[in-house]
Amino acid sequence: MNKAPPVPQAGHITSLKTAIALVGVGVKYRLLTDVERTLKGRLLSVLGRSRSPAAEFWALRKISLTLEQGQVIGILGRNGSGKSTLLRVISGIIAPSEGKVSTTGRVSPVLDLTGMMNPELTGRANAFLHGALHRIPRQRMKELIPQVVEFAELGPFFDVPLKAYSSGMVARLAFGLATQLNPEILLIDEALAVGDEQFQRKSFFRMRKLIEKGSLVVIVSHNTSLLEQLCNRVILIDGGRIVADGEAPGIIGQYRRSLH
Repeated sequence: MNKAPPVPQAGHITSLKTAIALVGVGVKYRLLTDVERTLKGRLLSVLGRSRSPAAEFWALRKISLTLEQGQVIGILGRNGSGKSTLLRVISGIIAPSEGKVSTTGRVSPVLDLTGMMNPELTGRANAFLHGALHRIPRQRMKELIPQVVEFAELGPFFDVPLKAYSSGMVARLAFGLATQLNPEILLIDEALAVGDEQFQRKSFFRMRKLIEKGSLVVIVSHNTSLLEQLCNRVILIDGGRIVADGEAPGIIGQYRRSLH
């Protein structure tokens, strides 16, 4: 495994501090057998009378990482390799089956957009809910909301329930809220892929501002060009394990070669 590179120009950060540490982390899922998919099979399983052995699947295994303030880290890999699962473990959405995760700093995830937002509430109500979850005073949220609305380009839809939004509108609102609060740790799962070219350009420059301030940014994306532009470190995952970790150009080149 390659040694992670030094971080160039991390805003006001003069020395790196560990923001996230994972030691021996694994995530195991139990797969239902054909018998257990029936009501009778589930009852027998609960009672301990099922003769079918439990099938297990490790989405992540033996993941040990240190992520530091000021770094911009891309997580790369094929579909099903464990990228999104890793991001959910870091954010605290999924508890690891083994190992330990420690986090220092306020985490702002842009992951499962439907899970982050209440579709029955308006964009405005969701914004205040988001602020409350991150312990942002209500008055401060009132001051930030005009900037969120302008960035997300929602206009009058900001006061309409989210169930009337398109998936792109929800993504723009989630990204606008997550980045407007100046998080110390920002986790993004393909959120920059939404919207037209103009909005993607806005998102890119918003990301650059956070990077310049010294936030730790972790991005899961298949867009290797984006990762090359933003990241100074890329982690390549395959089969739930880290296979490479180092400077963006080298790791991205390795990933592209693996596709062929």
